[in-house]
Amino acid sequence: SPGIADTHAIAAAARRRGLPVISELELGYLAAHAPLLAITGTNGKSTTTDLTGALALAAGREVAVCGNIGRPICDVAESVSAAGLLVVEVSSFQLETVDRLRPFVATWLNLTPDHLERHGDLAAYAALKQRLFARQEETDWAVWNADDREVMAHRAGRASALTFSRAGAVAEGAYVDRGTITLAWRGGTEALMPARELRIRGAHNLANALAALATVLPLEIAPATLRETLRGYAGLEHRLEPVATVDGVAFVNDSKATNTASLEVALASFERPVVLIAGGRDKGQDFTPLADLVRRTVAHLVLIGEGAPRLAAAWPGVPFTVVPGLDVAVDAAFLHATRPWPGQRGADTVLLSPACASFDMFADYEDRGRRFKAEVARLQTQGVAS
Repeated sequence: SPGIADTHAIAAAARRRGLPVISELELGYLAAHAPLLAITGTNGKSTTTDLTGALALAAGREVAVCGNIGRPICDVAESVSAAGLLVVEVSSFQLETVDRLRPFVATWLNLTPDHLERHGDLAAYAALKQRLFARQEETDWAVWNADDREVMAHRAGRASALTFSRAGAVAEGAYVDRGTITLAWRGGTEALMPARELRIRGAHNLANALAALATVLPLEIAPATLRETLRGYAGLEHRLEPVATVDGVAFVNDSKATNTASLEVALASFERPVVLIAGGRDKGQDFTPLADLVRRTVAHLVLIGEGAPRLAAAWPGVPFTVVPGLDVAVDAAFLHATRPWPGQRGADTVLLSPACASFDMFADYEDRGRRFKAEVARLQTQGVAS
């Protein structure tokens, strides 16, 4: 299980006895008949994996979306035929114990510090990501984010290269040209659609869409199918998910934002100041680089969980309130949006984007997101609790 670290005493004991220790991901790969499209990165994995699966499914392929996104690969490995595809979200935890894994397409979205409490440092974290590409051959494909210096610096393996970029043209892959999503493939280019026609919001989701397009390029899917699927794709739950509007205040659920990079892209998605609900279990991140962005974009901070003191200290100059739970947080955020303190900016959005893990107060980020939505529904029907 990826929940068990490679350094755990059980793994060490198995190795002393000469027993192989492999991940559930590798076990599923060894049992699979279908090729793998495998997607890793610090952020955006689930959305890109889900969208990649949607693009392949729209083209008529037999597809199972699995891995770190929720459904174990072992549940579907033997049921998908050799003509089908396994679209797999891959985490660094899963890559700790792989040796023979060889995806047909492997995609690396981005690299920022995360899970350092388990991996130690960024170099060790990056080395685990590289394992996804280590067994690929020239007939396989590796997809790299041309806009991410860390990803480009850690390219590895022998696979044929595809890239994606929001910033400019690429030799082969997907990019944005003067606002138009464009494909470069086998010496030609295809102007696919205006980027503004994507339903999923934010620059990060544009990057996710480009990554998904680059990942499916070797499948030779018709441009019209790609275009129609992208226009209809609404994204995943708990990722900048609109919840409801209460008395002119929009509530947005971004519970999946468990690190600073996710919070950064969330804040950049809004043109007006927000009231931000943040906090939870601290994963050893440095929050201070976001201080200027938070000061510009956040009218008031409502802090919860174990990480609240560190967040308040990392973002000086931003008005904040520390509360004991999510129910109080929703009420406090609504009040600060509608009745700001003297000298404080008002806001028309309350954003849950915690930048921390959820395990101090919730079962997981999904539980946190569902609880947030339930509290918003309670606010909508009953008003602020007395």
